Amino acid sequence: IITGWGSAIAQQFRTLLPEDEIPMRADVRSVDFPFPHNQERYLFCHGLLYPKQIEDQTNLEIELSEEANYHSVVRHCDAIIAVSDFARICVIGSESGYRGSYDMTYAAAKANLHRYVESKKLRTEHQQLIAISPSIIADSVMTLRRLDRKALALKEQAHPKLRFLKAIEVAKMAYTLLYEQPYISGTVIRMHGGAS
Repeated sequence: IITGWGSAIAQQFRTLLPEDEIPMRADVRSVDFPFPHNQERYLFCHGLLYPKQIEDQTNLEIELSEEANYHSVVRHCDAIIAVSDFARICVIGSESGYRGSYDMTYAAAKANLHRYVESKKLRTEHQQLIAISPSIIADSVMTLRRLDRKALALKEQAHPKLRFLKAIEVAKMAYTLLYEQPYISGTVIRMHGGAS
């Protein structure tokens, strides 16, 4: 099950799946189609980032951000863990949850999401809950939509890797965790390339 189907990470992740694995799209906001909580693998890739600071956001925008970036993920993870004995869940967090962001609503929601992953008690020994915390992803819609291109270029030049992260790198990490590393659980894998 994949949320955020159109995201760069989800698109790249689908290219890595075995031929006999049929990914299913799920929308955490849908009222017409119930979210399937009884599957074995989940990748939560959806998110909402505003190009404005928290003081410029309306109450509704703040609520929508908190819902998209935290509450919707937690609600569905709780439901999955309650019914799927073999559930393996990977959620996409963000380095903004550690370092802050221009949109501090987003950063706070991601920080809360990281804490949830680290503290949630699983029901069986077969279950897995893990988060990936990527830094700026060069080919993501969130980055490509940014208007501060000059500041972004300077930040990239100052990065220890001299580049930003790629969606395929995050997708490969998610694949490794969900298909090859069942022991890794209850933690956040930070992908910041050594940036301090």
